[in-house]
Amino acid sequence: MFGNITDIHSHSLWDIDDGSDSFEETMDMCFEAEDSGTGTLFLTPHLIHWEQAEDLYDEREEKFEILSECLEDHDSELMIKKGFEILCDDEIFNISYFKPYTLNGSRYILIEFHFYKTTYEDVVSWCNYLSSFGLVPIIAHPERYEFVMDNASCVEKLSDIGALFQMNAASPTGVFGDREAYVACEMLNCGYVDFIGSDAHDLRMRNTDILSNLEMYPDELNIDLFKKAACDNPNFILSDGLYKPKRLEHIENL
Repeated sequence: MFGNITDIHSHSLWDIDDGSDSFEETMDMCFEAEDSGTGTLFLTPHLIHWEQAEDLYDEREEKFEILSECLEDHDSELMIKKGFEILCDDEIFNISYFKPYTLNGSRYILIEFHFYKTTYEDVVSWCNYLSSFGLVPIIAHPERYEFVMDNASCVEKLSDIGALFQMNAASPTGVFGDREAYVACEMLNCGYVDFIGSDAHDLRMRNTDILSNLEMYPDELNIDLFKKAACDNPNFILSDGLYKPKRLEHIENL
């Protein structure tokens, strides 16, 4: 049913953020991803403070090389790619060079916000700023933000200014909450989920096995759109091609 999945969001690198605690756990997360149908796994540690960005970049590069060599030694066919999940606040207006922190060195940049303090107007200003550098902002797990749950139709307005959206694979199951599950399902069925991410942090509840979530999805969820977001659309990130989303319906609020 599925081709190779591309997981564009994971915290699988060890001892670099609140994700994997050890190299052994990182390896197991990679093996779990491969065994469950993921062909490409993005390693996207949190970038929270820009004054630490260069050191974080160097640490990611070093650990990426170690992991690549070890996966090769184990004859793993999993492709690993680089990125960051960047926490946006007004500090971003002081930054003018983003290329080292994009997904696979492409025009696409994965961003997140404070779950409860962020407003729609904040996100518009940050996305417009990033777009002014030729970047395409991908909003991580939009279904989990308070301002989206309060007014899910704002997703349509963010799409109109060029923002794209990455849903957490587990969100429709209700693991993050019922409101989050509703918004995730509504976004997916209306064509507003462009990419899928495990947002994996460990080997337990938030792991790299994306497909295991399908067993707990509501029957009305459009699996064809899920497959497109998981398998097809990420090719635009991998090739740095221009992705043009196709939206289907208006999103209903809670």
